[in-house]
Amino acid sequence: MRKWTAIAFATVLETVSDPLALLLTASALTLAVLSPRLHYHQFGEPSRMAREAGLSAMLVFGLAYVVFGAVKAIRREIESGTIQMALSHPISRASFFTAKVAGVFASYMVFFITVFCASLAAVRGSEIGAEIASANGTLPLMWGPSFAFAFSALAVAPIVAAALNRFMGFRFVPTCAMCALAVSVASAFYRPDLALALRYLGAASALPFPAAVFVSVAGAAAARLKDHAAVSVSLFAILLSLPILGNYYLPNELTDGGSVSPGYLAMSFLAAMPLAAAALVAGVQLFKGRDMAE
Repeated sequence: MRKWTAIAFATVLETVSDPLALLLTASALTLAVLSPRLHYHQFGEPSRMAREAGLSAMLVFGLAYVVFGAVKAIRREIESGTIQMALSHPISRASFFTAKVAGVFASYMVFFITVFCASLAAVRGSEIGAEIASANGTLPLMWGPSFAFAFSALAVAPIVAAALNRFMGFRFVPTCAMCALAVSVASAFYRPDLALALRYLGAASALPFPAAVFVSVAGAAAARLKDHAAVSVSLFAILLSLPILGNYYLPNELTDGGSVSPGYLAMSFLAAMPLAAAALVAGVQLFKGRDMAE
């Protein structure tokens, strides 16, 4: 178990340290924070666009994150030959493969929390802005302080990471990712609304379920296919699943103060986990049958 944990933790660090992971996180933050600020429309509710932008960012960029992360994590070990050294120690191929997939999913949760918290700040800022506009009779805009906090995860984190890299030798990419996470979490606690946060968390909580499925699918594809082919197969599987993915994208359930029921989340979990387990088992079998000397 100790070796499995060590491999999973190393995979988390490798994935978070990947420039592509940082680019996907920054892109998701841009959509979640800037979109509702620059194109503010109420659509009948002050925070509707912010909610939809945030959930869209978490879904689209999150799936890209797990696909590219899983493919890179598996292919890096195979193509560099380090997998042979790892397997020479008392750890099975099944344990090694599941540890890599689990590590990528854990790094995805760093992405998810970062984008969720910044998006929550944008949603809260939209509601405060609407309250101020209603009182003053002005055009509603996202409240400035909330926007500043949320935007700091995108703008301030790279500056802090660059300074730490220059003067203290910290690695830029993982430091930037951790700074963005810290600032984003802090932004969610500024002028909080617990009821709003729980409603929004309920809708967002469905998104890691398809991510768990496709991180296993991508890992299984990478066990036998080259990078580009594995990514293509995984993205094609996502395209085929778009009608089903609509069951995990839930902004409409929050309309007019609505919420997502725990029962619906439980059903979503129960629907997704057998698919994730099947993809993981398929990946393990493909990984076991692969000649690592190829």
